[in-house]
Amino acid sequence: MTVDSEGFRAALGQLASGVAVVTMHAEGEDHGFTATSVTSLSLSPMLVLVCVAHGQRCHDLLQQARHFAVSLLDSAQTELGVRFATGSPTQRFAGLTPERAHTGAPILPECLAWIDCSVREILPGGDHSIVIGEVRSAGSRENGLPLVYFRRQWGTFAAH
Repeated sequence: MTVDSEGFRAALGQLASGVAVVTMHAEGEDHGFTATSVTSLSLSPMLVLVCVAHGQRCHDLLQQARHFAVSLLDSAQTELGVRFATGSPTQRFAGLTPERAHTGAPILPECLAWIDCSVREILPGGDHSIVIGEVRSAGSRENGLPLVYFRRQWGTFAAH
C-alpha cells in the first residue's frame, strides 16, 4: 500500500497532540511559533525535542539564540495557539507581558506549564530540523486543562 502526503497527514491527524508555543529572544526581540511536535526525550540528562520547519523564520532564530522556552497552552488559550501559528510574526506578542526564563526566553502568561532550554543539538529531519534542548528550568500549575490539536481542530481533554 502506498501513501501520499495527504494520506500521511490524515493518518497523523488521528494523533491528539498538546499545543505548545516555542519562544526565543533573538536579534533584540521576542519570537515564537506554535508547535505540536514537542516531546520529552530523556530524564537523565533532562532533554526535550522540538521540530521546526526549515522555511520558518524561527528556524534560523533558534540557531542564533541557542535557547528556547516551551509554553504548554491551557484550553482557554486557543487564540494564542492560533496567533502564534498563523498571525503576523511582528504581532504575536502584542498585548502580552511574558515572564523571562533563566535563558531569557519569554514564557507566555497563564500557560499550564513551561520548560526553559538551551539548545544542545540540532539534527536534520527531512524538511524540518530536530532541536534537542537541555532543560534549565521548568514550572507548572495544578489547575487547568490542556489545549489539544486533533483532526486539524483545537479542543481540550475530557476525562472519563
